[in-house]
Amino acid sequence: MRSAAVAIVAAAAVVIPAVSASAAGRLPNRPPVVSEAGTLDPTSSCAVGTRPAIRSTTPTLRAVLTDPENQSVSAAFAVLDSRGRVLWGPARTTAQGSGTAHSVKVPAGKLVDGGTYTWVVSGRDASHRWASPTFCQFTVDSAAPAVPGVSPVAAEPAVYVEDATSGGTGLRGSFTLSDTSTDVASYAYAFDAGPAGSVPAAAPTIAYTPTAPGPHTLSVQAVDAAGNVSPTRLYRFSVAFPVATGGGRWLLDEGSGAVGAEVAGGAPLALTPSTGWAAGPLAEVSGRPTDRALLLDSPADGAQTAGSVVNTVGSFTVIAFARLDASGSAGTVLSQDGSSTSAFTLGYTAQGCAAGITACWSFALPTADSAAAPQAVVRSAGAVEPGSWVQLTGVHDAATGSVSLFVCPIGSATKPGTLRPVASGPVAFTTPWSASGPFRVGQAFGGAAPFVGAVGSVRVIEGVAQTITDARVSCSAGA
Repeated sequence: MRSAAVAIVAAAAVVIPAVSASAAGRLPNRPPVVSEAGTLDPTSSCAVGTRPAIRSTTPTLRAVLTDPENQSVSAAFAVLDSRGRVLWGPARTTAQGSGTAHSVKVPAGKLVDGGTYTWVVSGRDASHRWASPTFCQFTVDSAAPAVPGVSPVAAEPAVYVEDATSGGTGLRGSFTLSDTSTDVASYAYAFDAGPAGSVPAAAPTIAYTPTAPGPHTLSVQAVDAAGNVSPTRLYRFSVAFPVATGGGRWLLDEGSGAVGAEVAGGAPLALTPSTGWAAGPLAEVSGRPTDRALLLDSPADGAQTAGSVVNTVGSFTVIAFARLDASGSAGTVLSQDGSSTSAFTLGYTAQGCAAGITACWSFALPTADSAAAPQAVVRSAGAVEPGSWVQLTGVHDAATGSVSLFVCPIGSATKPGTLRPVASGPVAFTTPWSASGPFRVGQAFGGAAPFVGAVGSVRVIEGVAQTITDARVSCSAGA
């Protein structure tokens, strides 16, 4: 380190020729001063120790020289290697007025990528007085960073997965940017043809709230400390179109056929080929033979609409009469598809129930459109009783950020229920997301968690439509 410093000082003689003492004594004026120094193309400031990185092996060295007597000044530049040896120079400029910038371009072949260099500049006025040399240092970095990575953030109202449809207009999503290069300083990005933005590599997350459905593109480039820019990473995703709203009501009293009609003429439920029909809760318990239900006695059984029936971002209520005949780890009575998972599942679970209970009724909402996302789950305090009808009511209250579950026991022909709904919850849920896929009966997303039993009289309502009193009335009515 000391030898390099000595070499650098000795190298100053390259730009300041020796002047005899007698000659120096005959010069009464003061020497010029290097008042400013740095590089152009690319631009960097003069620094020693903390070397700026520049992305060119042929930078332009620049200095402003000022003379106290306002004499014209010429400049001399030289470049030294990391050991203080002269690589190039001196390069001299013609005399210019005091306070004028002087510049020289380092020729090709002198500097290499990854090299660390010192350059020195001085100036001579018309009286042949030399300025004290100014030393500057830099490191050449001409290699562009690697193509950056883009990952959607899970804990957001919407998760915009690459090459998939998800979320919705007005639903915020976020993306985390990354790079295998170790010298990335920032990321430049833009959505579609919108304005460019930038985030530091130390905080590489960007948020995005779409204002229009359909395909969108996020373009990202990594930028290193020297200003090198990586190739562009294009991340394409699609924002779901607005979901159907208004809910629906399906009595499921047809008793035959492959369709369950919506009462008001809305979206019908199409039954899978293996799905059959059975007596409904009023037929079993109250002797009303016209009350029918779907019979779900194999994993392929179920029914679904062609598209969504409820906006899962807002408040909504889902209601169904259900009879479980055989239990497993989980079963779904009602659900609505997102792009990767169900936005909600109303059914039963064998996980997390109260002590001593094998299976309990549940209303679950995942925090993002991802099969791996955490879920807000509200569970019944009582156990599921196979062979016994219940009315299940799941409520999502967007205003309070919560979900609740009501279970009303209807019973069976041999053991009537109390018809008194029991409330569970509320459980906090503050990250709703828009699901534009089909509404399902008897299955979750992709046919998962099939329900084995019977389901009758289904209703979906926009808004918070059920209190404990409302549940009691609809439970007693049986439809």
